[in-house]
Amino acid sequence: MYKRFKKQFSEIKSEVLGLNESQNNVFDSILAPVFFVLLNRFFDLNIAIIGTGFLVVLTIIYRVLRKDDLKFAFIGVVGTIVALLIARFQGSASGFFLPGIIRDISIALIGFVSILTRRPFTIYSSQYFRKWPMEWYLLPSVKPAYNQVAILWVAFLSLKGGLQVLFFNNPEILAIIKLSTSNQTTLILLIVSYFLGLRKLKNLKGPSVEEFKNNVSPPWKGQERGF
Repeated sequence: MYKRFKKQFSEIKSEVLGLNESQNNVFDSILAPVFFVLLNRFFDLNIAIIGTGFLVVLTIIYRVLRKDDLKFAFIGVVGTIVALLIARFQGSASGFFLPGIIRDISIALIGFVSILTRRPFTIYSSQYFRKWPMEWYLLPSVKPAYNQVAILWVAFLSLKGGLQVLFFNNPEILAIIKLSTSNQTTLILLIVSYFLGLRKLKNLKGPSVEEFKNNVSPPWKGQERGF
């Protein structure tokens, strides 16, 4: 049983890593916030902004020399620059974390509304990556699985956003929250979502995507891989 679970976990992790292409971009999720807070702790805000800005430049040069894919790196760098500008205009180190807080709370609110309207946002995120027929997602024997996963993500983002609002005036704690909910934590949550979603689909006894496309009559084998 353990070997079967380990094999299934490895398969799920491999597929999730394939979808989550930006998971290796740790700069904006870990390095920049921690570096910024440390500089602000021992020096002043202006030194922290200049130092982190210099780190951004070094990071870009390093990735260009390595010939890395700069698509997701560029997004992270732009996000860091915006965060630094907000911190400068606000005059507080906590301002650096404001874009992330707004993002988390906004997604949580959108997710909550999507659940209330019975169109869970996880359907659209999955459809964006998978390109599966929207009609399949909306089947009564499929949609509850995506609704369940949407509830999980809304709860996580609400908790994360709420804690950041509560400790907004303490940039050290904000950095700890950022660090503890970094890409690796998100990856774990993606794997859990994948596992729970597939199990829910199995319990719902609906058709797989291929069975739906081919108009296969029940009883169906159901979705065994991919969520």
